[in-house]
Amino acid sequence: MKIDVTIIAGRRPELLRATLDSFSHRAFAHHDVQNVFVNIDPIFGDEADLGACVEVVRRYFPSPVIFTPFDAGFGSAVKRLWSSTTSGFVMHLEDDWLALDDIDSRIEACFESENVKQASFHTANQNWDIARRGYLHRRRRYTTILGIKLPLPRTYPKFTTSPSVIEGNFARMSAVLMDPLFDPEKQFYSGVNSALERAVAGYDNYIFSPDRKPIVEDTGRTWREERGISKNIRNATSFWEGADGGS
Repeated sequence: MKIDVTIIAGRRPELLRATLDSFSHRAFAHHDVQNVFVNIDPIFGDEADLGACVEVVRRYFPSPVIFTPFDAGFGSAVKRLWSSTTSGFVMHLEDDWLALDDIDSRIEACFESENVKQASFHTANQNWDIARRGYLHRRRRYTTILGIKLPLPRTYPKFTTSPSVIEGNFARMSAVLMDPLFDPEKQFYSGVNSALERAVAGYDNYIFSPDRKPIVEDTGRTWREERGISKNIRNATSFWEGADGGS
């Protein structure tokens, strides 16, 4: 599969190094990587850590495009990266994940249906119950009648900015509609970006899990807990709060 790679990062070279080492062996080696786009936001760390991150990226990729914006912004970072891609498929990553299994040619089967526009990697931290819920990542909305919360009959697609492979045109279309002020993932389903929700409503996110087992693991949670940093979302906007993360 020909892919572009997009990577969201903060100034955390040790996590980025582990992520790229893991995915280089278990993912990139199985695909034809066309272009690499990396966004390193000015969060965590310092200028020396930023320089170390740039060195790490260049050690794994011969000619990456690296963005180092003056202001941090998750929504603007995703919009910037996805809109830069040109390939038929995009492997989207963050700097704090490890691959537990090979992400190889088997992922192509996820896109056999034209409705599938994203193949999310089954994560150890969420551990979807595929046997019960199936491979399509969907969510249900609820209504409240006389104080009782009741599920609505229709389900909706749930797209993500966690590690995944995305159909290229879908990623670029989403980037055009994405509002940089809001958390990019929440814009797909939380009511803050109706244009984007309408555009993606007819498509699906397929969970890539060949053996019904997690194939990626989030390392950032432990890293943040050790430093007293938390990610909070207010009004569909993400904030890092704590010792090194600022607010």
